[in-house]
This record gives sequence, C-alpha cells and structure tokens, in this order.
Amino acid sequence: MNNHRYSSLKRNAIGFKENMFQGVAGSAPAGAAVATLTGAAAYALGSLPLAAFIAFLVVFLNAFIISRLSTRIAGAGGYYYYVRDGLGNRPARFTGFLYIFYQIMALAFISLSVGVFVPAVLGAVFGIAIPGYLMYLLIVAVLAAGFLISYSGVRESTRYTMYMAIAEMAIVAGMGVIILVMKPSINTISVFTPKFAYGGFSGVGIGVLLMYTAFSGFGASTPLGEESMDAEKTISRSVLFTVVVLGAFFVFASYYFTVAWGPANMASYANPNNLAPGITMIRNYLGTGAAILITALFINSLLTGTVVVTNSTSRVMMAMARDGIINESFSGVSRRKTPHISAAFVSAGSAIIAIVSAAVLGGFGAFIMTATAATLGVLLVHALINISLPASDMHLHRSFYGSMILSVVSVAVLGFIFYSTFMSISLPVIVGSLAFAIFSVSALVYSLKNRTSEVHSEMAVES
Repeated sequence: MNNHRYSSLKRNAIGFKENMFQGVAGSAPAGAAVATLTGAAAYALGSLPLAAFIAFLVVFLNAFIISRLSTRIAGAGGYYYYVRDGLGNRPARFTGFLYIFYQIMALAFISLSVGVFVPAVLGAVFGIAIPGYLMYLLIVAVLAAGFLISYSGVRESTRYTMYMAIAEMAIVAGMGVIILVMKPSINTISVFTPKFAYGGFSGVGIGVLLMYTAFSGFGASTPLGEESMDAEKTISRSVLFTVVVLGAFFVFASYYFTVAWGPANMASYANPNNLAPGITMIRNYLGTGAAILITALFINSLLTGTVVVTNSTSRVMMAMARDGIINESFSGVSRRKTPHISAAFVSAGSAIIAIVSAAVLGGFGAFIMTATAATLGVLLVHALINISLPASDMHLHRSFYGSMILSVVSVAVLGFIFYSTFMSISLPVIVGSLAFAIFSVSALVYSLKNRTSEVHSEMAVES
C-alpha cells in the first residue's frame, strides 16, 4: 500500500445522522421535486405518484443489497471496495473508474441544473431578464462553493448537508400539507393507478425509469466508512433509512404536485417550454413569497448535492490512489483531513465538462447529455455491486441462494432501466451514450491489464 504523507482521514468523526443525510442530500430532494419529477411526469402524467412508489420499491431492493455488503466491509472506497470483496481486483478497478466517471458527470449535471433552470425560473416565473453568460458563472460558482464546503472537513460538510436537507424537505412537504388542507377537494387515490399514464402501464414504467434518477444519491454515505463511528453498522443502516426517507418524500411530493396541478392536466405540467412547473404551481396556490422561497430551496438543494458528490468521489479516488491504481498524489489529505487534491480534480473536471458541453450543445442539451452519461454509469456500477453479493457470500462460506435471487432480480430490473434509457433518442442522448461507451471500454481495457502491485488497502474494515 502507498503510505502517502497525508493519507489518513479523521476517524470516528461522524455518526448515523450525518451518514443518512449524506445520502438524502445527495439526491437533492427539493431540486428533484422541482426538476426531476417533471421528466417523469411527461410519461406517467397523472399517475406520477404510482411511478414514484414503484421507483421507491426498485431502489429499496438495490439499497438492501448495498446494506448487506456494508455489514462486512467499510472504508473510503465505497462501491469500489464492495466489488473488490466479491469479484476481485480487476472488476473493482473497473467499478472505481466508472464510479468516478458517473460522479463527475453527475456533478456537471447538478451545476447545469442550476445554470439552466435558475435563469429559466427567474425569467418565466418572475419576469426577470437574464443574460446568457450567467449560466457559465452559475456553473463555476456552485461547483466552487461545493468544493469549499467539502474542504472544510467531513464533520462540517456532512452536518451542513444534513441541516439543509432537513430544512428543504420540511418546507417543501409543509407547503404540500397547506395546499391539501386549503383545497381538500383535490385529494384522490386515483393517481396511484395507471389510469392517467401515457399508454397505461408503459407510461408508468418510463416514469419509474426517470424517477430512479431522483434517488441516485442514496448510496453517498458508503465512502465515509473510514470516518464513521461503528462504520459497518452505521453505513448499513443509513443506506436503508436514506431510501425510506427519500421514498416517503418523493411519493408525497409527487402526490401533491399532481393533484394540485390536476391529474388530467399533467401533460401541460411536463411542457418543455415550462421548465419549472412546480414553482409556478406553488405561486398560484401560496403566492409569490412561497415561490421565491422554493426557488431558493431549489438552488440550495443542488448546492448541497455538489457537496455530497464532491465528498464521496474524492474519497473513492483517494482509496484508489492508496492502492496504486491512480497517481499517488490523489491520496493527499489536507490539514482538515479532507482529500483536497481529489476533490479539486473532481470539481475542475466537472466544470470543464459542463462549460464545454453547454457551449457545444446548449445549456439544456448539455443537461440531457450529462444526465444520460451519469445514469448509464450508475446503472452499470449498481449491477456490478449486485453481482458482488452472492460472490461475497461464497467467499465467506455462507448460503448464497437468497443472494443469487436478489442479484438476478435486481440486475434484470437495472437492465430494463438501462435499455429504456434509449427510448427517446436525440443528439444529447447519443453524445452522452458515446461518452459512457468510450470511457467504459477504455476503463475496461486498463483494468484488465496485469498489475503486480495490487493490494487490499489496510484502510478498509473487513469482517
């Protein structure tokens, strides 16, 4: 193992609450409620709450597998460690590279969400004219802020994301309660049937695919094992609780956004010319002040998301550097015990991708491109993790039949979602898919090379 001068993180710095809300904040709940639900609504329409509930069940299945793996191994490598434990070094290297790829793409996607949607909201909802160059300034500002908060230390950054996630979910959900109490006549359970969906169950299915991305940060606590108290137990529990909290929030948010807009009118909710229908709906029911508040929450939600992604990706890079897979300099840790070199690389890489893609494809095209590349990476990495569970059980001489069933079912579901990603083909989708394919092939070739220096990091806790 490389013994870099600053390779040790701060032990026992955070507990269960910080871990759990790392995953919650990583999914940017207020941002997802305002933006991600819009994409799912384009197909699920008035059956959006049903799609949200089914997506919760699918994500919980994957979370259960990750939770099982977390009970036996924890460390800064996160998913990279899990796959190494089950499938060995070469698949682990491939997983680590893919994880870094999709997280950088996700970070670019988050910054583009701010750069594209905030000017659109200010223009469409509040009538404020915004110059085009503001998009690029917002991209740089949100990524720089995310890096600085991450650099402040794991305890400080995770507590920040925890408090922000609690505040944004409480306020967004509170607005929903007020609207439903003000207008009790809009309540209906019919939105939990495929009655309103485009094409019935097929529309619900595509809605589930797009809702899946709203949960994408649920495993963000896994690279915090080296810094967590009672790491194996804490992370295992936090992943499951994260998905339950997110599931309750997204199902409720999708319910009240749908019934408040009108289940039969959701085609206009998903109108591409209206990028912020949720904010428009809030303003119509609760006034301009509430619309301003939810806009601020939307921006802050995405900012906390950048902190979470920067935290998790930088630790995986650090773990891979300590194992000699990438350059040793990425294992450097600052005086605040944060992997600042890796974090700076992740933030800068995301900024370059976001700015260049926006200049070439336009802001919204870049938004779709990075979302496509990130989603494909997420699905492949989660498939590798799910395959690792029965292999890991075999290594421990445990019965693996139940694990095999879980693995097969979950991989089949992920495969369907992967296939469904290409149901809407456009230039940004093609570019994102090509970026994913080129990087995946390159990472696979590199990962299959013989390496004699491969060792298991001593920083991973195994049982």
